[in-house]
Amino acid sequence: MKTSLVAVVAMASNRVIGDGDDLLWHLPGDLRRVKAVTMGCPLIMGRKTWDSIGRPLPGRASIVLTRDRSWQADGAIAASSLEEALEKGAKWLAEQGQGETRQILFGGGQIYKLGLSQCDVIEMTEVDLAPEGPALFPEIDSAQWQETKREEVLADGDIPAHRFLTYQRISAK
Repeated sequence: MKTSLVAVVAMASNRVIGDGDDLLWHLPGDLRRVKAVTMGCPLIMGRKTWDSIGRPLPGRASIVLTRDRSWQADGAIAASSLEEALEKGAKWLAEQGQGETRQILFGGGQIYKLGLSQCDVIEMTEVDLAPEGPALFPEIDSAQWQETKREEVLADGDIPAHRFLTYQRISAK
């Protein structure tokens, strides 16, 4: 089965995606969007991302990339390379029998850096904040990616302004 890889990310305007501990913002609309985009798909994430979520997300496989070959957690599928994660994700999709072919690159920073070159689509939430943090989303090369969709969301109380963006790859991988 041929699958496609989609990066799903929420990042600040300075490309920060995390501080290593907590979510940097709470965007109810983004949580709904992520659920809609990822439902029925395997999520490929690093161990720190898994730890920050703390559990498998319903209706999706959690494939955790880790260097620790003995690592395991209830509800997680461990993988030691991106290639192994993609193979396990394709197997999981085939077992579901729903015709879904997307696998989701789900973070953190090292995982995006490792897999973005294999993605066909980026589903991004860009937040109008500039927090400090060690985890960054890679820069998007405009020669390789084209914005195909944009939805602006105005600030509302404690919720900062943000936008939902979709990018399509326009050049060969």
